[in-house]
Amino acid sequence: MSKGKKAGNILVYALLVALIAGLGGFGIRNFSGGGTSVASVGDRDITAQEYYRALTQAMRAQQAAGATDVSFASLEAQGIPAQVRGQLAATAALNNETDRLGLSVGDANVARQITAAAAFSGPDGTFDRDAYEYMLDQNGWSVAEYERTVREETSRNILQSAVTGGIAAPQETVDLLMTWLGERRSFRYAGFDAEGFLGDLPEPSDEELQAFHDVHEADFTLPESKRITYAYLSPEMMADDVDVAEDEVRALYNERIGQYVIPERRLVERLVFGTAEEATAAREAVEAGESDFAAEVEKRGLSLEDVDLGDVRREDLGAAADAVFGLSEPGIVGPYPTDLGPALFRMNAILNPQETPFEEAEPDLRDELARQKARGAIQDLATDFDDRLAGGATLEDLAGETEMELATLDYYPGVEADIAADAAFREAAEAVTEKDFPQIRTMDNGGIFALRMDEMVPPRLQPLEEVRDVVTDRWRQAQALERAREEAEAAQAQLEVGGGLTGGATMQTVKDATRASFATTGAPQVLMDAVYQLDPGGSEIVDAAGVAVLVVLDEIKPVDTSDPQMAMIEGQVRDSAAQGVAADLFTYYAKALTARAGISFNDAGLNSVHSQLFR
Repeated sequence: MSKGKKAGNILVYALLVALIAGLGGFGIRNFSGGGTSVASVGDRDITAQEYYRALTQAMRAQQAAGATDVSFASLEAQGIPAQVRGQLAATAALNNETDRLGLSVGDANVARQITAAAAFSGPDGTFDRDAYEYMLDQNGWSVAEYERTVREETSRNILQSAVTGGIAAPQETVDLLMTWLGERRSFRYAGFDAEGFLGDLPEPSDEELQAFHDVHEADFTLPESKRITYAYLSPEMMADDVDVAEDEVRALYNERIGQYVIPERRLVERLVFGTAEEATAAREAVEAGESDFAAEVEKRGLSLEDVDLGDVRREDLGAAADAVFGLSEPGIVGPYPTDLGPALFRMNAILNPQETPFEEAEPDLRDELARQKARGAIQDLATDFDDRLAGGATLEDLAGETEMELATLDYYPGVEADIAADAAFREAAEAVTEKDFPQIRTMDNGGIFALRMDEMVPPRLQPLEEVRDVVTDRWRQAQALERAREEAEAAQAQLEVGGGLTGGATMQTVKDATRASFATTGAPQVLMDAVYQLDPGGSEIVDAAGVAVLVVLDEIKPVDTSDPQMAMIEGQVRDSAAQGVAADLFTYYAKALTARAGISFNDAGLNSVHSQLFR
């Protein structure tokens, strides 16, 4: 390759590094002792490099799933290193078996797979040998090693296909799953809303509130929190000290004059015709009562939405303006020429002119300009404040020497009161540790803050006096729901002896609901478990978001095998079950091969990998 081409491709190669995920997370470049064996399975060795790669891939998977602690102790507690070793051992055992059976693929097959990989494409989208070698080199692979890996993986896939090919799901399994998914149930239900009982409740005593608080301690216990001290400065805090000239306010008013001085408008529809004669005939038919505007719209293959112009001003209507704005009540005028052809115009409503004088708009505009100037002033101050913190000043110093104010907060995920309503503050509070030094950050509203974590606060039960209003509200909701439930129980007793519902409650009926269709029935989703646990004629009362719901099961029908949707679902169930059986079979097969070959671990090699990966 020429020097020019190599220089031109260097950016491409750099970008290809970002495609490392396409290699399944391979790549640990500078692991020392990569040829050391950490385990052997039969005639196959598992190298330290292979274990390092696989364990790193597992760590990345944990991080992608949101894990923040990927220390060896944490991974070991979850059994992840053991899982990785088990997977590598199974792979080695399968490679042993392909060798024994003489299964392999030729160079052409390996080349076809590698050249088809997007990660190894050049700028023109075709395989680039230099990109291929660069990518492998950057991730600690030799060409021979990678091509051997591709060959072995392809051979294992052939073995897997041979072992699992033709496996079908047991019919009993398919029938059981289809019964669970497609069995049809008809039921009735009636809701008794707790809201209707709130007005009749007496005021709770202190003893009742304390008892409720004691029983529901978990609801009033704050989780583990970060005690945070922060200094902040918002535009609102500085706005009163900012000078805004009247000329500036008036200039902003004039700039937005369209918002404050709105001329008369009309709600108008426009129906365009091919000729003026057609338009005139349509208007005459409407005036004679032989048709109406909507019918004429439909005749032209349109809908009322298609002809709606919304609210328009005089200057929007061209030749029709005087006629439309001359109407004092809704009506039809035209035809008048338009860019699309002759048209009838229907005026539906008059929107009177609106004017907000400068004197009325001035306070809001002045406040807006003051906050805008305050944001600029705050950003000018931010650098100085950050320099002070870097020079050793504390948050308390900032609050004492500058415009910033000091406050504290016990923060935990879910807190969004006051400054915690700001996304930037929450992000900083989530990330801060006791080791971090405060630094100035910008809030979404243009203000600034700096925070410090003082300590972790263990979970704390809030005493009744701190949460009395919340406890009172919860007590009232619980009492009202209990009364609603009592009414539902009375209705249940009436139904059991053949009576009807009283108190204005009405039964809703649902026919032939399946688990797959339950969400579309309109019934509360929380009823589904009860519906599928009851026998015909049985009933149950279910609490559903402040409503006591009485549900009665009327009938059970088997799966409707003539339903095309059920037939489609059955096919999917059969395929999924077959895949599950095949996967289980191959897993047991790999375990048997591993046991037959025998496995031994090199503890020194394993510890070497662990020490380098978890420094």
